[in-house]
Amino acid sequence: MIKVFILLVLFVVIVYIYTITKLKKNREKTKNIDSVQDFHDNYQHLIAKRQVADKTRLQQNKSEHYRKYVTKYNSSEDYREK
Repeated sequence: MIKVFILLVLFVVIVYIYTITKLKKNREKTKNIDSVQDFHDNYQHLIAKRQVADKTRLQQNKSEHYRKYVTKYNSSEDYREK
């Protein structure tokens, strides 16, 4: 019974040491990876297109002098007496 317990403890210690060394190696390999920056670099062209479209849309809205009207549907009032 004691031999089985000793073998089990020895096995657990070996597995623990193995996992610790693997984690340290993987941490060193992936230390320089920046996933967020890679994502931004890959989709920079889409962000630039959206910014250009937003600027042109803003300029068009300013040039049209759009006047916002208050109607009964977008008013904050529920009822007004005449």
